[in-house]
Order: sequence, then structure tokens, then C-alpha cells
Amino acid sequence: MILLWCPAGPLIAEPEITQYKLDSEDEFMVLGCDGLWDVLSSQRAVEVARISLKKHNDPQQCANELVAEAVGKHSSDNVTVIVVCFGEDPPKKRVYGNGRFSRNVSGQGLSRLASLLTGEQ
Repeated sequence: MILLWCPAGPLIAEPEITQYKLDSEDEFMVLGCDGLWDVLSSQRAVEVARISLKKHNDPQQCANELVAEAVGKHSSDNVTVIVVCFGEDPPKKRVYGNGRFSRNVSGQGLSRLASLLTGEQ
């Protein structure tokens, strides 16, 4: 039997954990390994999940679609996704601002645009 020893590398054994208090606005949660997050921003994952859940309201199928999205973006790592819905109904349509204008830019995109316009990098 051969034993291999490897010095500490880029892998860590301690997970990154964040706690949030859920409220009535929370609709679902996306849990994913680094293969998902390497190629999708959290905002994009939420957008894909909302579209998927509005279409068929099936968390398993939604997770499969998120995996397909990551694989389609050539994730070079394993991709595992779990979607947990906090209610039985599909996500509601969200109205931003006063409802007169629609927006197709993510919050992350708006923040980036604002920093570019103000000269902050």
C-alpha cells in the first residue's frame, strides 16, 4: 500500500456558512457546489430559478436546469444543485419601481453601471 501526503493546497475543509432570517418575501433557496458558482453569479442563478419555477413549479426540474446552464457555460468542476421551495405556489411576478417601466438589467449590473458612471472602480 502506498500512502501519498499532500501539503495544504487550495482546497479547504471548512464550509463557508452564512445565516439569514427568512421572511415572507423569500420564495426559494439554491444550494450549489463550486461548479455552479464558478460559472454563474448568484443573481443569474436566481433569475434562472425564478423563470424555471414560474414555468413548471418543480424544484427538481429547476435544479436540473441550473446544472444544464452551468454545464452549457463549460463548468470545469462537478456541478451539484438543490433547489428548496419555501411555499407551494410558484414565484410571483415582481414589480420594480412604480410599475410603469420594466427593467432587464440585474441589480449587480446596475451597481456596476453606477460605479462606472461615478468613476469608482
